[in-house]
Amino acid sequence: MTKDQTLIKTFWQLMSNQEWESVKGLLHPEFVATWPQSKEKMIGPDNFVNVNKHYPGNHKIELIHMSEADNKVFTTVWIEADTGQKTFANSYFEIKDGKIFRAEEYWAEPYAAPEWRKQWVEIY
Repeated sequence: MTKDQTLIKTFWQLMSNQEWESVKGLLHPEFVATWPQSKEKMIGPDNFVNVNKHYPGNHKIELIHMSEADNKVFTTVWIEADTGQKTFANSYFEIKDGKIFRAEEYWAEPYAAPEWRKQWVEIY
């Protein structure tokens, strides 16, 4: 595991444990996060942490996949909240000066496979 991957793994562990001040310590002072699906941008560590800190419910996060290419770390995590929310998050991270500089996250909620595809797919 590379230094950047270790940083991102730690980030997700802290997010899952809701250790907000520790999360903030991993973020570059010029950190920016974007959520393209809702067209939201969080500029600065404080805004990102506050959005997550005040997000409804308590969340547990499981790191499913992590890879690295072109100076970016890519992750897929599974998130479950005590509010009933269940979703995947696919995230792209850029690292600068040993801190998380940029994050772009896409959310995907699970759904049942449509009936019309059954002849070509296997449900796992």
